[in-house]
Amino acid sequence: MSLRGKIISKFACFHCLTLFLAVIFIFNITNRVAAQSARPVSQQDSTHIVSDTTLKLSDSLRAADTVKNDSLAASHLEDSLGIRISKDALSDIVNTEATDSAVLDMKHNLFYLYGNAKVNYQDLKLGAGVISYDQSTNLVTAGPSFDSIGSVTARPSFTQGSEKVSYDSLQYNFKSKRAIIRNAHSQYGEGFVFSEQVKRNPDQSIYGWKNVYTTCSLDTPHYGIWAKKIKVVPNQVIAAASAHVVIENVPTPFYLPFGMFPITQGQRSGFHLPSYTIEEQRGLGLTNLGYYFYVNDNADLLFLTNIYTKGSWSGSLISTYADRYHYNGGLSLSYAYNKTGESYEPGASITKDFMVNWRHQTDSKAKPGESFNASVTVGTSSFYSNNSYNVNQILNNQYQSNITYSKNWANQPYSLTIAARHNQNTQSHQVNVTLPEINFYVAQFNPFKSKYSVGTHWYDKITAGYTVNASNQINFIDSTFSLNTLALDKFQNGVHHSIPVSASYNVFRFINMSFNVAYNEYWLSQQDYKHFDNTAWKLDTATNRGFYTARDFDANMQLSTRIYGMKMFKHGSLKGIRHVLTPTIGFNYRPDYSKAPFNYYYQTYTYPNTQAVYLSPYDGSVVGIPGLNQYGTFSSSIIYGLNNNLQIKVRNGKDSASGSKNVTLIDALNFSGSYNIAADSFNWSPVGVSFRTNIANKLSLSGNATFDPYDYDYENNRRSPHTMWDEGKGPARFTNGSLSLSANFRSQNKGTGNNTKAPKTDEFSRLMAYGGSSNYIDFNVPWSLNVAYALTASKTPTLITKRDTLIMSQNMMFSGDLNLTPKWKVTFSSGFDFTQHALTFTSIDIYRDLHCWEMRLGTIPFGPRKSYNFSLNVKASVLQDMKLLRRRDFRDVVY
Repeated sequence: MSLRGKIISKFACFHCLTLFLAVIFIFNITNRVAAQSARPVSQQDSTHIVSDTTLKLSDSLRAADTVKNDSLAASHLEDSLGIRISKDALSDIVNTEATDSAVLDMKHNLFYLYGNAKVNYQDLKLGAGVISYDQSTNLVTAGPSFDSIGSVTARPSFTQGSEKVSYDSLQYNFKSKRAIIRNAHSQYGEGFVFSEQVKRNPDQSIYGWKNVYTTCSLDTPHYGIWAKKIKVVPNQVIAAASAHVVIENVPTPFYLPFGMFPITQGQRSGFHLPSYTIEEQRGLGLTNLGYYFYVNDNADLLFLTNIYTKGSWSGSLISTYADRYHYNGGLSLSYAYNKTGESYEPGASITKDFMVNWRHQTDSKAKPGESFNASVTVGTSSFYSNNSYNVNQILNNQYQSNITYSKNWANQPYSLTIAARHNQNTQSHQVNVTLPEINFYVAQFNPFKSKYSVGTHWYDKITAGYTVNASNQINFIDSTFSLNTLALDKFQNGVHHSIPVSASYNVFRFINMSFNVAYNEYWLSQQDYKHFDNTAWKLDTATNRGFYTARDFDANMQLSTRIYGMKMFKHGSLKGIRHVLTPTIGFNYRPDYSKAPFNYYYQTYTYPNTQAVYLSPYDGSVVGIPGLNQYGTFSSSIIYGLNNNLQIKVRNGKDSASGSKNVTLIDALNFSGSYNIAADSFNWSPVGVSFRTNIANKLSLSGNATFDPYDYDYENNRRSPHTMWDEGKGPARFTNGSLSLSANFRSQNKGTGNNTKAPKTDEFSRLMAYGGSSNYIDFNVPWSLNVAYALTASKTPTLITKRDTLIMSQNMMFSGDLNLTPKWKVTFSSGFDFTQHALTFTSIDIYRDLHCWEMRLGTIPFGPRKSYNFSLNVKASVLQDMKLLRRRDFRDVVY
């Protein structure tokens, strides 16, 4: 450490440098002194002034300090210095630093540091404006520094271990390690303790007098818990006698017989204090009452329960686990019993729900090439609607689960995936479970390319791949499922092999020619043949079980190129226009899979007095239906397509590099269709049109439409084999289409321009640590607005009017937030259904930042989910139970 200033000794003249070093050793101070101005050494008024001198302890002195407990080393040091070491000398080196000056009073054994003074002794760090040390009593006194008008320029600070204290004055004894601190401000984790006087003991325990415990970081806190006496046990707890809550320095009638504030570092087991709620249907309730079990550094367990006065209750077990650089995850098991009304009352009901959530993720570095991940959500369809207050959970109508193991072999082109999947629709109650699903994949390779061949041959560009997918699946209704009724014949299973072969060549420089052949083979275990039973007047199904194989293939060839059209302008803001056309034409072939040797389709009647239809015995196969839906005749089609891209270049003086920038007017405008040469009628396929663009990087616009080239026969209610062109009605008729528009607008972040990342504030870090990203409110974005519009239209033939009826459906959704003031924010989400002429699900939330407190009001103002939720709470998690909650739920009858 360095000290830039002046050392002044008030003692009789000492000219022996050895004696001076001995005095420094007695004080155990290691200093490097550089004077503010160079002056010669002289003797004036019995004062010895030393300037522009660097004083360092010799190597022998430092070595003696490291072995100070060794009496032989100490004796040797005394002999080398020619002096005796005081028995009351400190046991370790003291490092000091000051920006103004250091004054050494040799007569009275006092040492002074002025100006941003610092003293480091073992794990103790002391900083103050003025520090004095009395060697006779080993007492350090510290105080603040003042400016010319008498104001404190900086509060002194004291740090030892994890303890941090700022104060007005301090007295600390190096020997006894006791301290008296006045007007102390201490921080323990998220909490602060303000004390008029503090007594500190050698074991670092603290006794405080007239104290306030708070999580507010201001010098004058907004609130606190006032106690006359407290004791602080470091890294354990703050214990207080009788205490009461103080708000804005005004005492409140909320008294506590005692207070216990944990300041333990890390996790510990303990009770989870509940909150209360009042609901019309379930009555008065205690929510989130439980106990937290700290298992070890890798796992924990939290038990929570909700109890209501009208008989409803629920319980949850929540566990999180982690092994750094290996895996992490969490498991949640929940059960709820909801009772509405009494058995003799009309409309009374009892519902029993459960929910299982499991999340597991392995670290990619634990086993390179291998991973095991899980995301499981399984439960009754009514669990969230009956037990959750989260709007997103209530509106979610899909439960999905995936458990996946994957293996990739290093420097090899293949991989293996084994998975179990679950999908559940809470509206239809349909459940689909796949157990297991096995996929083996071989990446594309060049089977005919030799490592030793010279040059490139046409067959070197042929690529092939291989994929095999095996699946075992069952479907059922969640309310009817039972393990007792589970049987193997209810599972659907199969294996699908796929071998794609492709090649691509460049023809005449500008034309790309590609060939693709896809071969598929199916291994199936079930055949279903359907026919209409005129006697029983129902559709019967005959099921055969065994091992069945089927195969199909699809071959196509395609030619494509690009045509560029450009126009440049010498004057004006428009510099140029570029139009890129990408035409494609190809040929596709599929055989008739209803004939020999395939016979994958059969003709049957599904209703009397109707035409026979083709059906596949493998309908409902979990690995795909053989035959590619090609039956009755083979398919030999000519495929065509045209893609358009339109860009302009405008002059831009802001771009110093090129002086211009590109603006895309049309990202894509596609036309596609086909003509089946082999068909005896309806050779032309419907024409598909799609469009996509982005305007000013703010507005995204996309749409698609389908046009039928054939007329409609209203007399027989079917498509006519005559084209619209032949009938003189134009090239095609519109059948259906959609248009979507989305826009995102937001103001610039305060102080960060267009940077959209949330600032890494203490509050942000706290919320992210506990998975509270949805609760974070970013006031740095004054406002934002998201708008989405969707329009679907279709034409349905009407036999009565002999015309098409246009059916349209359109809706708009919008959401955003607005800072009313620097501390008030409103967020909203809503929409409008133009068909129903009504607003869709709407929520309006209000947030108020109260520095160390926060207020939230979440409302669903109307509709079947009408409710509100009000909370006023302390931000810091250490006092998370200090809050006021009030809610009215949509389940309640009375509002």
